[in-house]
Amino acid sequence: MTKPRTRILVVNPNMSDAVTSTYVRAATDSAPDGVDLVGVTGTFGAKIVTIEAENVVAAYSALELVAKHVSGFDAVILAISFDSGLRALQSLLPVPVVGITEATLQAASQGGRRIGIIFFGEASRELYEGVIAGYGITPIGCLAIDFTSVEDYLTPDAKDDAVTDAIATLKAAGAEAIAICGTAIVGMAARLQLASDVPLYDGLCAVEKCLADVGQDTISERRCRSPVGPSQNLSPELSNLIAGTLTSQR
Repeated sequence: MTKPRTRILVVNPNMSDAVTSTYVRAATDSAPDGVDLVGVTGTFGAKIVTIEAENVVAAYSALELVAKHVSGFDAVILAISFDSGLRALQSLLPVPVVGITEATLQAASQGGRRIGIIFFGEASRELYEGVIAGYGITPIGCLAIDFTSVEDYLTPDAKDDAVTDAIATLKAAGAEAIAICGTAIVGMAARLQLASDVPLYDGLCAVEKCLADVGQDTISERRCRSPVGPSQNLSPELSNLIAGTLTSQR
């Protein structure tokens, strides 16, 4: 009997199709045979999330996207730098939901390694620091690589020299591994690893974590208690997701 393929929904709750396709393409290249990754992009909110207000909207967008598309999938990757809506989705779904930044930080810090963090956009520093602290990570340092526009952010190869310099700075400060955060830059860790003598990690770590979590019985135990009453003025799919009546598995 042929083993069924594993289907992973890649959710990008901002409005940049280019970011979604960049992540799906890189994740597909890194995934083993028998895995299908399908991306969906937000229909409202920011093109690129950089501040807290946009992040709140992105979390709502993530819930909406998952509610409408998750049926038939074995797992979800939340492909946004701030893991927007991650805990809510994990509490609502009986399948694994993995955030790319949490997966990157976990991989980089495994074994108790001291890590440095590189992110994109100084304007997002406070938002990133809140996400990082929420995961209980105290990095050696957090360095920003700035960009001037959405188009600038979507050309990560042009940032290789700046990221290489940041890696050297963090290593000199005592970092034993480096987490490079961002959705559009996935694949950068592998591209720059040959020139670095400290291990580098990025959002592709979410693929490995997602596949490791698929099929674990402990996932279904995270399902939150049913709400006291029904939600109002939401899409039927999102109302069903919150109520626990949405079918999310094949």
